[in-house]
Amino acid sequence: MREVRRTIGDLRGVRLAATAWPAVAGDLARLAAAVERGDDVAARGALVPISQATFEGKVRGRLAAADQPAALVVGTKPTSALPIVGGVSALILVGIGYLLGGWVVAGLTAVFALFIFGVALAGTRTTKDRIDQRRAKGLAPTMEPTERAPTVVTDAIGRIERGLGS
Repeated sequence: MREVRRTIGDLRGVRLAATAWPAVAGDLARLAAAVERGDDVAARGALVPISQATFEGKVRGRLAAADQPAALVVGTKPTSALPIVGGVSALILVGIGYLLGGWVVAGLTAVFALFIFGVALAGTRTTKDRIDQRRAKGLAPTMEPTERAPTVVTDAIGRIERGLGS
């Protein structure tokens, strides 16, 4: 029953859509009854949808940055100078384009320069700002509100753990 312990331990910490918790609570009730009866086959059958919900919650948490910036993403420092630097770089590109090929090349580099300016402008909003905004709204990457396990679910988890003797 190691799988049961691991899955319900993971389920405690995940955030799921509010609409998913009632189904999880029903599956946990089936699992608790199977554990109390000592029916390993029924316990494994009841564990499948719980494992799927737990996996979904873990993935949602990772995609939503799990209340912290991702380990490999370096957040940018908010600075108002970034759009100015992007604008100056864009003007230099347009000037070089004009010197190399006249107004036709200058027009093409202006399009590219607008892209650079847009990237610089977007860089003023940091990763942390985006995470804080998403967290304030309580949204997952799918824009669906998520919540921690309700009391009914945590009580069912405790009942299962007592049945397993942990």
